[in-house]
Amino acid sequence: MLLKCEAMTIKKYLDMPHNIFFIYGSEIVLKNNSKDIIYKSLSSRGFVEKIILNKEGFDQIDQTIFENAGGSLFGSKIIIEINHDQGKIPDQIIKIFEIENINKIDNIAIVINSNNEKLNSQSKWVKAMDELALIIECKKLKSFEEKIWLKHQLSFVSEIDRSDLIQNISEMNSGNLVAQQNEINILKLTYEEGKKTRSSSTESAEFMPFELEDEIISRNTKKALKIIHSIKSAEDHYAPLLVWIVGKIINSATNARQSKNPINSLIKSGVWSNKTSEYMNFIKNHKLQNLIELQKNIFELDLANKGLSEKNFWYELDNIVVKLTTS
Repeated sequence: MLLKCEAMTIKKYLDMPHNIFFIYGSEIVLKNNSKDIIYKSLSSRGFVEKIILNKEGFDQIDQTIFENAGGSLFGSKIIIEINHDQGKIPDQIIKIFEIENINKIDNIAIVINSNNEKLNSQSKWVKAMDELALIIECKKLKSFEEKIWLKHQLSFVSEIDRSDLIQNISEMNSGNLVAQQNEINILKLTYEEGKKTRSSSTESAEFMPFELEDEIISRNTKKALKIIHSIKSAEDHYAPLLVWIVGKIINSATNARQSKNPINSLIKSGVWSNKTSEYMNFIKNHKLQNLIELQKNIFELDLANKGLSEKNFWYELDNIVVKLTTS
């Protein structure tokens, strides 16, 4: 029987020293959450470099693994992220599990993010993967599971407010984890204990996170930078939320750029349907290679935010936004 963990219980499996991870399922929010948790765990184990391989780089998977098996030039541990966003699992990914002692290469971690919603536990390659990797299933949640998930996500909220917020968000967005995640991200930027609406004491109400998203995809450099600088001066501890917003834009655009059905890809990435046309115009102005490079920049930005890099977080964030809005 296939040994897999569900997204909501992934943390207890990370105590075991897995170096290969396979994320699949229909719930994009849980997939993103799982990936964030995995990266945080890997970071604590010294993995500070990242190589991203999308569809166009699948032929380089073997070469990338073997070239880095002995460690990087600076002795760093490396994450190889493989994004499979359409069709059946290609042979290049299946062959990973045929590499001798692949799970014993200590300086490499492999994270495979697949669009597959189901796995055939009888498949030869799935059985092989089961022996080597932590398999994370991210399926749609039942109603009571959504509330448990919400409770964990709202841990930053006081107990006094938490129950009402869980009930309100759940009722307004039942069955829609993307919308619930968006509500949570807004709360992270605006929440004050005892006040469940935006604070009137700062400019946060004016500079909402999805306004930042809108200004970036409309390529309005001046307004995007103004939003970032206002948040920095008023609420600079919301830096992780800014990483999430900009990372979402870049990852959604990268996946859509490679997809045969880019609009469907955007929606699966959590982009609201009323924003897909704006995203399509945004994507036309960015070559795939540039987007892949920006994915690396976001990973480095996240390290800077966590104090794992000497780079200046706000300076690097400005540079990324300028690249996104002026190319």
